[in-house]
Amino acid sequence: MKTFRLIRSRPASAVYNMALDEKIFFRFMKDGIPVFRIYSWQSPSFTYGVSQKNPGREIVLSQCAKDGVYLAKRMTGGGILFHNNEITYSLACSKEDAGEKKEVFVSYRNICAFLISFYRSLGLDPSFALEAEDFNKHCAAHPLCSASREKYDIVINGKKIGGNAQRRNKQAIFQHGSIPISIDFDLMSRYIRFLPKEVCIDTTSLSQELKRMPARGMLEDKLIEAVKDSFGINFIEEEDPVYEARMA
Repeated sequence: MKTFRLIRSRPASAVYNMALDEKIFFRFMKDGIPVFRIYSWQSPSFTYGVSQKNPGREIVLSQCAKDGVYLAKRMTGGGILFHNNEITYSLACSKEDAGEKKEVFVSYRNICAFLISFYRSLGLDPSFALEAEDFNKHCAAHPLCSASREKYDIVINGKKIGGNAQRRNKQAIFQHGSIPISIDFDLMSRYIRFLPKEVCIDTTSLSQELKRMPARGMLEDKLIEAVKDSFGINFIEEEDPVYEARMA
């Protein structure tokens, strides 16, 4: 049975979190040991995709600066994502680990299968976005991640929950994503120039879907078990390298 590294990070800034994700990706390419990381945010933050040149078109940067809301560029694609009360994960592994042979979307589906298992362990009924009859209605590109859907985004009760993005090369796949515990749309709208009403209507969170919210630690444990079962692996836990070596 294969072994992955497990890192449970302390809350950190947006810049720190994105820098550590990048470090994890390049570390995997050196030593070939897959890594699964769970992390959170010190304060409300935005991340934006590597190909987005001007996030200020969508985000009110002056208000963010005034309120101490930080922005960081991801090394992955996708749209602008607001991070607040959520569980965030990242995964670095090989294409073989992800079961990918030729088609890119195979790895998306196979990796996101652990998210399906996680939500089911909470008594929810998740599905992939492409399985919904109205998928084409939501798949138009938009600069905000929450305003559009990819094939293997997760949907619960017709609403998108969280978001995921990838980076890949010939050797490796890196994916990170969010599992929202709650969404503060009023806070989000304070920093986004125009928040489509569809975002508030068509996205959801754990607190909206669950009658009783488990403690965060229990949610993380269930997520770890879902990854172990989905990939058929064991974990060896290690210290967060940010705090262990200050990104040395």
